[in-house]
Amino acid sequence: MNENEMDELKAQTDLLLKYINKARNNGALDIFTSLFQTDYRIMIYLESHSDAHPSLMADELKVTRPNIAANLRLLEQKKYITRNVDENNRRQVYVNLTDTGRKYLEKIDAQLHFLFGGWFTILGKEETKHLLKILEISSSPDIISEELKNFSVGD
Repeated sequence: MNENEMDELKAQTDLLLKYINKARNNGALDIFTSLFQTDYRIMIYLESHSDAHPSLMADELKVTRPNIAANLRLLEQKKYITRNVDENNRRQVYVNLTDTGRKYLEKIDAQLHFLFGGWFTILGKEETKHLLKILEISSSPDIISEELKNFSVGD
């Protein structure tokens, strides 16, 4: 990549970050960012994993065990999940989504459909196809480098 291309890439990236920050600051991304929060990810996991074990959830969601434990406490306080202790092994805990938790996920899902529907309307059919293709390519594990997978803000 030559210097002009690098300058153009930096300018485009800066512009993208400017728009993302503007959208975040005006609240347009609030519901979208919930997708990346641990409590939401736990609840989505529990939709398809009944009697889940917290340690397995931590491993599969790539979240620390203390983080899982803290989020489970909050979700239980909100009555979105239940935690049940195994009668034969008191150290074994099973986690399940409650009806209240399922209703909450349905509400989030409806809000996300509304948000994305608005974006798709603004973009139009062709641009929406392009966006979805970019996301499909970007989500391929083959193109994500080990450096990016292991990136940490603390590095």
